[in-house]
Amino acid sequence: MRDIKGERFKEFLAEAEDILNSMGKGLLKLGKGVKAGIIDPAVLNSIFRSAHTLKGMSGVFEFKDMGSLSHSLEDTLDLLRMGRIALTDDILDCIMGAHELLVKIISAKGLGDFSDEIENVKQALSRNQVKKSKPREQIDKEILSVLTEYEEHRFRECLRSGKNIFIVNVKFPITSFDKGYVALTEALKTEAELIATLPSTRSSHEMLFFDILVGTKRDKEFIVVFLKDLATEVEIRVLAEPLVKQSSVSAGRAEPALEVIKGHGHGKLSDASKETLRRVSNTVRVNINKLDNIMNIISELGLLKTGISDLSSRLKSEREYSAYGIELSRSEKYLERKLNELRDSVLDVRMVPIGQLFGRFDTFINKLSREAGKEIRVITHGDETELDKLIVEELADPLMHIIRNVLDHAIEAPAAREAMGKPRAGTITLSAYQKGNHVIVEVKDDGAGIDVELIREKAVEKGLVTREYVKGLSRQDTLELLFLPGFSTRDVVSETSGRGVGMDVVKENITRLSGIIDIETVKGRGTRFLLTIPITLAIIQALIVEDSSRRYAVPLNSVLEIIELNSKAVEPAGHHDYITVNERSMPSVRLSRFFGREASSRGDVCYGIVAGLAEHRLCIIVDQFIEELEVVIKPLPRVLKVPGIAGATDMREKGTILVLDVTGILEQVLKDRKTLARA
Repeated sequence: MRDIKGERFKEFLAEAEDILNSMGKGLLKLGKGVKAGIIDPAVLNSIFRSAHTLKGMSGVFEFKDMGSLSHSLEDTLDLLRMGRIALTDDILDCIMGAHELLVKIISAKGLGDFSDEIENVKQALSRNQVKKSKPREQIDKEILSVLTEYEEHRFRECLRSGKNIFIVNVKFPITSFDKGYVALTEALKTEAELIATLPSTRSSHEMLFFDILVGTKRDKEFIVVFLKDLATEVEIRVLAEPLVKQSSVSAGRAEPALEVIKGHGHGKLSDASKETLRRVSNTVRVNINKLDNIMNIISELGLLKTGISDLSSRLKSEREYSAYGIELSRSEKYLERKLNELRDSVLDVRMVPIGQLFGRFDTFINKLSREAGKEIRVITHGDETELDKLIVEELADPLMHIIRNVLDHAIEAPAAREAMGKPRAGTITLSAYQKGNHVIVEVKDDGAGIDVELIREKAVEKGLVTREYVKGLSRQDTLELLFLPGFSTRDVVSETSGRGVGMDVVKENITRLSGIIDIETVKGRGTRFLLTIPITLAIIQALIVEDSSRRYAVPLNSVLEIIELNSKAVEPAGHHDYITVNERSMPSVRLSRFFGREASSRGDVCYGIVAGLAEHRLCIIVDQFIEELEVVIKPLPRVLKVPGIAGATDMREKGTILVLDVTGILEQVLKDRKTLARA
């Protein structure tokens, strides 16, 4: 029997992650509002609802740590949205701290003891709560009788801020009221605050009527014209308006004189305002392991299809069975088309927009910039670019390391930037775009850039390389020193450390994804990190090759060209030679010798596979090509990790063969050449 509770708990963790991600974006907007002196009540209310939902979900699963913290956070947010305490920088920091701790608890998946940290956050929340004095207004009790406590608070706030209070009467055909109502309210939110939806006294068999209570700086005529195309009928009734005209009220003046028009109260709320348990979204969460299993089945079906193709070819060559062979061939072609459609559909399900990942860094960057006393502006491009879900998750840590080092080491302090004629706020740009079968992810900053001479000095100073070795390095090779384990330009380790600390982890993680990382930098102007990543590693087109009687799979997304070579001409080349292809010189390597085996050519002709990523090229020499297949890569355990091997694939009766990591081979070959040059 399946562990239902375990499966439900996994669903809870996934739901909680989404809620915390949404809450983080709301907190970022709230922080910007505090700086600008404008608090959007809708943002504050959405954060409160997220905390409230988390509290309820935690209670169901008896997740006491999260339940206790989200309850305390909910109480504080409720006081804020009801206007009973002031939103100060300190209380905002406490709320963000609570959010970070909730993320940490979710990441632990119910393990670990967070009681001390939770208690500290709860005490900080209560300690920083500053009570606000609330002026009283005389408002018709009949109006207040239909409003919730929160709606009453927003009603009073709109009055105090000098807004016009209108009741917008609208009607829609009963067959399309849901879409019409949503479109109208979304438009109305751009010009007004929606305080409440009230029941209408009018009714009809064909039409539905709504009364929407709003507060706005706009006048009645503007709202009528603004909404005329969004509903079958729109009427505006004035409930309250300032006696002092809006143009004469300064932004900082509080409590304008008000005239409240009485007698427009309503009874109970309409059915339209009631909550529903039906979900709006049609999204279904699927465990990625289930999709992996489907991919394995597709791969096996692909091998079965290849067997059918071979059988049809043999039947067509036999005269008495040729008709059956032709019919079988047609079925095989149809099966191939449907398999391709199935593969593409499953791959599409695995794809997620990288904007989901970029959005996670908002609160992270905001927190680090506040701790470092720096001002940061984040710009994203290509949020809709899609990658495999597993690759997106694997990219999270490398990007975090890069951004952490950019913030600490590259972006200058606001005063220093002003002195250099730069804007006070540094800019970090996260971009993604597709290039062939790969996606390029860029992290760009407008900071200090990388001092190449300093890189050389620090590498020598820390004993990572010799002074003689660095003298012969090119500018690009010098930048590669950033990825050496233990490299740092900082003499004193800080909370976030300097550019370079952790960069060896970045390199390792990107290489594990069969990706490559490049650096472009201009001293004093900024740096660009370019990560070239395959779109998916789930199922790939692969070229099955053979060298010295051993077979390998070469991912086709890395293959640029295939050339025919003379075996005798390349035989002496071995492991450390170059070859010229289309007037471009590139390193070449005999595949068998790369893995430490003796090369044994089987004829006068061999083949070169020109492969590469970004601007890097490599010619891999093999004896022959066998076939082209779709394969599912199974990763090898870490203890069996071998340079140049990305994993293995099961070929059923043909056995298991190794899948090459072209990036790993390229890097190892370049490393060997540098070692020889240094010797």
